Amino acid sequence: MARGTSPSSAQGKRPLEGVRVLDFTRVLSGPHATRMLADLGAEVIKVEPPMGDLTRFATPRINSQSSYFTQQNVGKKNISLDMTKPEAVEILKLLVARCDVVIENFRPGVMKKMGLDYEALRSSNPRLIYASISGYGATGPWVTRRAYAPVVNAETGITKHQGDVRGGQYANDPHSHGDVYTALEASAAILAALYQREHTQCGQYIDVSMAETMLYVNEHAHNHLWDDDVPEGTIRSFQPADYPVLTVADGSMVVVSGHPAEKGTFDFFVGAMEKPELLHDERFKDIAHRLQHFNELMSIMLEWAKTVPTADEIEARLAKNQLACGRLRSVRELAETDWAESRGAIVNIDNRGTGTLRIPNSPWHFSGSDTSTRGVAQYRGEDNHDVFSNIVGLDDETIANYERENILLSRGPTTR
Repeated sequence: MARGTSPSSAQGKRPLEGVRVLDFTRVLSGPHATRMLADLGAEVIKVEPPMGDLTRFATPRINSQSSYFTQQNVGKKNISLDMTKPEAVEILKLLVARCDVVIENFRPGVMKKMGLDYEALRSSNPRLIYASISGYGATGPWVTRRAYAPVVNAETGITKHQGDVRGGQYANDPHSHGDVYTALEASAAILAALYQREHTQCGQYIDVSMAETMLYVNEHAHNHLWDDDVPEGTIRSFQPADYPVLTVADGSMVVVSGHPAEKGTFDFFVGAMEKPELLHDERFKDIAHRLQHFNELMSIMLEWAKTVPTADEIEARLAKNQLACGRLRSVRELAETDWAESRGAIVNIDNRGTGTLRIPNSPWHFSGSDTSTRGVAQYRGEDNHDVFSNIVGLDDETIANYERENILLSRGPTTR
């Protein structure tokens, strides 16, 4: 059954309908957070400066829209102002007074310099929830440092740990974990503040840093901070980097979730391989010995995998012995599976021309609401008139004057 087609979800509102978010964010951490809020039903109004969000210029692109920008900004309204001009700040303040949430991810101090910081806005809207995302937080000795995800990953131990477990081969991760994880934490904080506001009738300021987020989501941080001794021959913090990657006879590769040297898990691998003699092999008699001879154990597993015809077959054998495995796939390969189709995991978005482009759908399946991704990615300033007329209440002549004075700006499709 497709999303939103049950009787209850077809009739129910999206969870955040009625919530208005003014989005001053760009690139990834903030835009992903506000895409979540938009998918959940909030009216998100993205604010762009005249040069536009950096990701608008990424490739691939079609009809002057980049697929990167579309994935993070689908379903939002878009306004564009020259915020160096006082008039732009003043009409933004009028808009803030009609919003529930403001979110920004400039470096600390930028919004204050423009007169759009929390203290400047709360007097006209005491119910305002204001969230700031930054690299190292709005306070502290690193407050002025520039920060992007690769930098924060390096500073917070992620890049070092990834390289350490690969024998000192240090490299940037291709995924911007610091941005996306911080988006999740910021969205959760905003939702919590909205809930609290129902009881207090007051908004508040939320300061979320990428660096603290990467510590918070690091499931191995406790181990790196452990000062006491640990028993010899133990596997600390599960060590998923040691989990096997196996290639079967047809060339398919699978990742198995489980450390082959771990107590109990070793027996599962032995059962799947149907090699009971390994249970009595002195090299593998306990965890300490299995770790000492780990390369030999892995070699046995790699050779066994070559005798298994397909990925489906090895998954069946492993599952019979309480082990989970997943096929090594590309995003495209996953998107073309029956699973992705049945779950609606990929959604077709209007490319603002005559076709569509594919992006990931939202991950939530509510019984009483449709929370799937909807809408399109707007051109810069496309909703200037709608927002400032229907929400702020400016008349057509005033809006036209702001456009002539380049206070309000817009840019539609071009040949680029």
